[in-house]
Amino acid sequence: MAVGVRDDATEEATDEVAGLGAPAKAWRTGVVVVLAVMFCLGSLVGNDHWWPFSPWRMYSTSQAATGSVWSTGIEVQTADAPGEWVPAPLTPPNVGLNRAEVEGRIPQIEADPARLGTLAASHAKLRPDAPEWTALRVVRRLIVVVDRKPTGELRTEVLAEWRAP
Repeated sequence: MAVGVRDDATEEATDEVAGLGAPAKAWRTGVVVVLAVMFCLGSLVGNDHWWPFSPWRMYSTSQAATGSVWSTGIEVQTADAPGEWVPAPLTPPNVGLNRAEVEGRIPQIEADPARLGTLAASHAKLRPDAPEWTALRVVRRLIVVVDRKPTGELRTEVLAEWRAP
C-alpha cells in the first residue's frame, strides 16, 4: 500500500474493540476485592506469616529513640592464640551459614551448645588453611542509643559457648 493511501478495511478493523463479558468482569472484580480485603486485614491484624498480605515487621516498625540495638555474632579461640576471643565473620564463606540462620536457632543453641561444634567443623572444611577453632561462642552485643545516636557504650552477653573436646 502506498503512503497516504487509505485502506478502509484496515481502518474498520482497528476501530472495533472487544469488550469484556459479564463473567470476565465479575471474575476480575472478585479478585481485586479479595486482594484488597487481604491487604487491609494483613495491615491491621496480620504478622510476618501473612506475607505478602502484611507489612514485614522489620520494615514497618522502628526502634525507640533511646534504648539499645542488638547484634548477634560469634567469637572464636584458635590454637594459635589460646585464651583470646576474636570476632569471626558469621557468613556462608566462613561457616556455611548466614547470620539469620544462626539467630533463628539461638534457643536450640542455648539448650545444646555442642551444636556450635558444627560451625567449627564447617569452618575447618571451608577454610582448611585457616587456624583451627578450639572454642566458639555466640555473643549478643547491645549498643546503647540515646536520641538515635550511639553512646559508645557496648554490652556483650555470651549466649552459648563450645570448646573442642
